[in-house]
Amino acid sequence: MTRIVHIMVGGPAAEIPDLAQFNHENITWAGVDSGSKRLLQMGIIPDIALGDFDSLTKAELNEVKEKVTDVREFPAEKDETDTELGLSWAMALNPSIIRIFGATGGRIDHLLANLMMLTKPAFRAAIPLVELIDKHNYMRMYLPGNYFVVKQPDKKYVAFTTMADVTGLTLSGFKYPLINAGYPVGSALSSNEFLGESGEFSFKTGLILYIESND
Repeated sequence: MTRIVHIMVGGPAAEIPDLAQFNHENITWAGVDSGSKRLLQMGIIPDIALGDFDSLTKAELNEVKEKVTDVREFPAEKDETDTELGLSWAMALNPSIIRIFGATGGRIDHLLANLMMLTKPAFRAAIPLVELIDKHNYMRMYLPGNYFVVKQPDKKYVAFTTMADVTGLTLSGFKYPLINAGYPVGSALSSNEFLGESGEFSFKTGLILYIESND
């Protein structure tokens, strides 16, 4: 059976999408730090809560401990971020999909840490599995290869951001196509659009952050 893991972290509540389309009985939920409190507020009891919980009050942490069977506390001074702890736990379950919510918006340092997380060698195996989702954006990281992507129903724009030097980038099925192009790290090929309901892209070397967005 396909195993899907959802991770809720502590980004602004205003950026959380409607979870009804993502929540069903076969989902394994992890609450990271204040994300555990948010899940409880939404009526979702996570399978695990983990992090340093420095953003929770003592009373809020006690409530998490009362309602969540598996609570794992870590020191605030540590090498990994709380989101990285959640991702490492999720990877150990050998899932087919990992969706992360609450990883964007709010503090810029947290946003950058969550985006750069998948560029670390320790999480290379997670790249094909992870989707980062908020109310306005759908994000995935891609390793070199050939990919067929289907347009998200509520999204208009597509962006390809190079997280490492990229060579051989080809886009088809998009308003602005490319053939065998190269871009250095940090290039943001934004405001592209699907011509229809799907598109294809490929590249030979590098790493790409793929984003579908709406206004």
